[in-house]
Amino acid sequence: MVQYKDIEKAYGTLSSIVHKTPLLTSRMFNEHSGNEVFLKAENLQRAGAFKIRGAYNKIYSLSPEERCRGVVAHSSGNHAQGVALAGQLLGVRVTVVMPKGSVPNKVEGAKSYGAKVVFSEDSSDAREQLAKQLKREHGYVPVPPFDDDDIIAGQGTVTVEISRQQSDLDYLFVPVGGGGLISGNAIAAKHLFPKIKVVGVETEPANDCYQTFRQKKIVRIAPPKTIADGMRTQAIGERNFEIIMKYVDDVITVTDDQVIAMMKFFAERMKVVVEPTGAVAPAAVFHNVARLSGKKAAAIISGGNVDPKFLKQIL
Repeated sequence: MVQYKDIEKAYGTLSSIVHKTPLLTSRMFNEHSGNEVFLKAENLQRAGAFKIRGAYNKIYSLSPEERCRGVVAHSSGNHAQGVALAGQLLGVRVTVVMPKGSVPNKVEGAKSYGAKVVFSEDSSDAREQLAKQLKREHGYVPVPPFDDDDIIAGQGTVTVEISRQQSDLDYLFVPVGGGGLISGNAIAAKHLFPKIKVVGVETEPANDCYQTFRQKKIVRIAPPKTIADGMRTQAIGERNFEIIMKYVDDVITVTDDQVIAMMKFFAERMKVVVEPTGAVAPAAVFHNVARLSGKKAAAIISGGNVDPKFLKQIL
């Protein structure tokens, strides 16, 4: 299992590569939620999401022979862009498998960093199988989206930064797709803030981790129909499951409507652009799903790569 020392090592690897994203605050957000809230703005990260952290840490760890073979990744969008950018920075050829229904600007983002994009059917299973096929045919090294030690350690560096920006926290809210982000950050949070409670957040249609946490076994769901495209995974990874069960205190859900309301608040009141998945954890705090009062809470805004047409529609 990943240890805090692995996350600290990843932080050293990434310190000159990633942006030190700010902790945003809002008086209106605090008043609405009844808590003092700090929002980690990974929507302002390179490639528009936290994914560059794990992707760069993974590709950096490869041997020269592995780098020469090139890498393959499968993703609904943000991991694809993170891997593409990491590959560009490290001089490694990248192929990404993305579902046909991917947000267009995420596809263009991956291509702009030099990745070759191959399309699959829309389910997470379909894109994973196609990535495995390409690995067999071309000898590519896989860069998994979440079930990988180097990926988990890289994602955990978000909370290392938070600890340098805010010394005291009661709660950390983290969005859950496949579990890479919450895994790394739960380990880091428990080390850096010994009394903190770590809470995972999903949308109601994409509640596989919510069910998994309660049944204490990995639950696989049908491809979920949710606006949060980063949560259309059907199950969390095995490594992620072990870490979540050890370090995470609860998993809760929000509705798609609550996510939309959060996105509108960000755009209209805080002047920041947040994608649906990026608004999930903040929405749980904003709407006070956990019924907290007077607590210091951080929530990770995981990304800002929203489809402009969708943003225009909800506004």
